[in-house]
Amino acid sequence: MNDFIKPTGDPFIDVGGFVLEYLIEKSPDKTILEHIAYATDIYVKYWGGKLHTYFLNSSITQPAFNTEKKIEETMKYYCGLIEETNKDYKTGYCRIVGTETKLYIAGRHNHMMSASSAFINFHSAYESGLYFSKEALIRTFFIPLGVCFVGDKIALLQSNYDTVSRFLIKKNVDTNLANVANGLAEGTLKSEFGIISNALFNFADSCINELPNAVPEDESDIALPDVQLNMYHFTNFGASPDIELHTFSNLLFKFYGHCKKHYAKEWSDFINQHYKSSKFKEAQFDEKTQEWYNKKEHLSYSDYKVWNNPILNKLIKNTSIIPNLRQWSKNHQFSFNIIEIYCINILKMDKYTIQKIKELADFILNDKSEDQIKKALVKLNGLKSSSDFRLYLIKLIKDNYEAKTPAPLITLEDYVFYLFPDGSFWRDTRDLLIIAIYQKLHETNRYISIEDEPENEEDNNIQNY
Repeated sequence: MNDFIKPTGDPFIDVGGFVLEYLIEKSPDKTILEHIAYATDIYVKYWGGKLHTYFLNSSITQPAFNTEKKIEETMKYYCGLIEETNKDYKTGYCRIVGTETKLYIAGRHNHMMSASSAFINFHSAYESGLYFSKEALIRTFFIPLGVCFVGDKIALLQSNYDTVSRFLIKKNVDTNLANVANGLAEGTLKSEFGIISNALFNFADSCINELPNAVPEDESDIALPDVQLNMYHFTNFGASPDIELHTFSNLLFKFYGHCKKHYAKEWSDFINQHYKSSKFKEAQFDEKTQEWYNKKEHLSYSDYKVWNNPILNKLIKNTSIIPNLRQWSKNHQFSFNIIEIYCINILKMDKYTIQKIKELADFILNDKSEDQIKKALVKLNGLKSSSDFRLYLIKLIKDNYEAKTPAPLITLEDYVFYLFPDGSFWRDTRDLLIIAIYQKLHETNRYISIEDEPENEEDNNIQNY
C-alpha cells in the first residue's frame, strides 16, 4: 500500500497521495479499491458528477450515463488497474514513481493538465501521449477531495515540507467531507477568497496559527526552516485548460510569521486600512474598531477580508511596499524593527545601509526647528529622480562639513556601496529616510504638518492579483 502514498515530488500526484494516506489513516481496514469506491460515491452521488474541471470526458462526467452507470464504469476502470486486468498498457519506467512497471495512457479523462484530444501535442520521445503507472493514476483520482476553488479555478497547494502539505490538504479533506456529511456539498470546497493574494495569506495564516513550530517564539530569531507555499491555480475544463503557479515565498513566510507573532496589532492595523472595494462607496476606516463604514453600514474584518488589498498583492508579487510604509508612517507610529526585517529579508538590503539611513535622519532632525524639519520633508517628498536625491545628500554632506564636524556624514564607500549599490532603487532609500524621520518624530511626540501625499498610483494598477 505504501506504493500508493509515498511522496514523489510531483505536486499533483502527491496531493492525491496525501488524500489517500489520510483516508487510510481514518479507515485503515479498507482496501484501496474500497477507498476508490468511497470517493466515487462522493463524486457521483453528492457532487452530481461535476468533475469537468478535473477529469474531462471521464465516465463520471459522461452526460449519457446515469448515476449507476457512472459508478459502474469508474469502478470497472480502476479495478482493472489494481488487478492489472486492463490490457491497454505498455511496459516501461513511470516518469512519476520511477519504477519499471506497466504504464497506462494518461489523458484529460484520468489526469490533469496532461494533453489534449488524441494526445497529438505531446512531444517527449515522440510518444502519442503520457503514460503513467497505476500508482500515479490512482492517486490522481483522489485530488478533488484535497483541493478547493479559489475564484473560478482549482487551487492545489503544495509546500517544500511534506508536513505543511499534509496539514493544508487534510484541512481541505476534512471540510469537503464535512460538507458531504451535512448535505452542503455541490462539489469541491469553494474558498471564501476569490483573490489569489488574499487566499495565499489565508493559507499562510492557517500554518502560522495552527501548525506547531511553524514560527519560533524567540523574537530575536526569524531563521525558520525555509517554508514555502505553492499554489497551482488550474482548470482542466473545456477547450481552454489553464494553469498558473503562485508562490508564497520562504522569505515572505519568515517575515509574515514574525510580524504575526511579535507585531500582530501594528501589522493588522497597517494591513486592514489598505483593503479596498469598488462596491463599498465613500468608505472610511475606524482605527479603533477596525471597521470599514459608510452612511449605510459598518463592516468588520470578516466582511472586508475578501476585498482587494494592494499590500498583500505587492508582497506576493515581490514588489516593494516601502512607498506604502512611507505614507503610513506619516500619521502612525510603526515599529522600525518591522521595516528593518522587511528590508533585510525581503529587499535584501544591507544592515549597514539601514544604519546609515538612521544616522542621516538624526542629522536632519538634530537641533532643527519645526520649520527646518518641515522644509526637509517637503524637499525629500518632492524629489523626482535619483540625481535630485544625490544632490540632496551632497547638500547634507556640505552642511556637515561647514559645521566643522570631525567625522564625515557620508563616506565615499557609504555613497557607492551602501546608499546607491548596484540593483537598488533610489526611491526605496529616499522613502526609508523619510520613514526614519517620521518615526523619530513620533518617538519624541513632535508633529510636523505637511500636505497629504497623493495616493500611490502603483497600488491602483495591482488589482485582484
